[in-house]
Amino acid sequence: MIRIGTAGFSYKDWEGKVYPSPKPKGFDPLAFLSGMFSTIEMNVTFYRVPTAANVEKWMQSVAANRNFRFTFKLYRGLTHDTENETLPQFLDALEPCREAGRLGAILLQFPFYFRNTSDARGRVAWLAEGLTGWPCAIEVRDRSWLLPTALQFLHERGLSLSDIDICQTRTSIPPGSWTTGPIGYVRFHGRNRDAWFDSKATVAQKYDYLYSMEELRPWALRVREIADSTEATYVIMNNHFAGKAVANAFHLLRLLGMPAPTPPTNLPV
Repeated sequence: MIRIGTAGFSYKDWEGKVYPSPKPKGFDPLAFLSGMFSTIEMNVTFYRVPTAANVEKWMQSVAANRNFRFTFKLYRGLTHDTENETLPQFLDALEPCREAGRLGAILLQFPFYFRNTSDARGRVAWLAEGLTGWPCAIEVRDRSWLLPTALQFLHERGLSLSDIDICQTRTSIPPGSWTTGPIGYVRFHGRNRDAWFDSKATVAQKYDYLYSMEELRPWALRVREIADSTEATYVIMNNHFAGKAVANAFHLLRLLGMPAPTPPTNLPV
């Protein structure tokens, strides 16, 4: 089972490209996207811990698509800081989604500087213990996590390594099809190198990148390989500026020969 979608859904610069402009009365962007894709990565939960009421509302929005599954980014206080008290609150909020069979995965996203050290492994092990019984993927960006001992460490804790497409450095994880758990998870960040490593660049500049079909074609092969060795695979486009994530999601659906509705007319597809 392969599900393809976007990271987030609430972007002002999607109006007139992904969403109609002006929006009709009562327009629900999440419901609109769930009519095109079978997953969305909820990145709002990275910035604040959700409530059960938030999660219930999101599930109502996607009710028409029975195949739809959510993935949620774990709160950044748990991955980018050393906060220890919000994990139970986070999981309590997601419980309605798990009970309804709508939960695909929780993503633990760590920063570039999070290397495979004893302290880092201790942090991951603590989170993995607290997340026992929940489907989890982990995104790390330093290639020290590709050592066989590190991959085994993730496997033993039931954490599925996220395969990523990012701007390459000598220490970053290269494109691949590693799997360490029952879930396949792939994330595309774009390759806008000049902006990516510019501390003055805006978020929009960093993620303003449209993958070509030639760049996506090798990834289609990797996604199939990942899907062959996992129970479910989630592919998330994070190059969100001006709807390019949506366009590339449609591109990848085509490359994989998967059915898809007609895309919005203003997308470069």
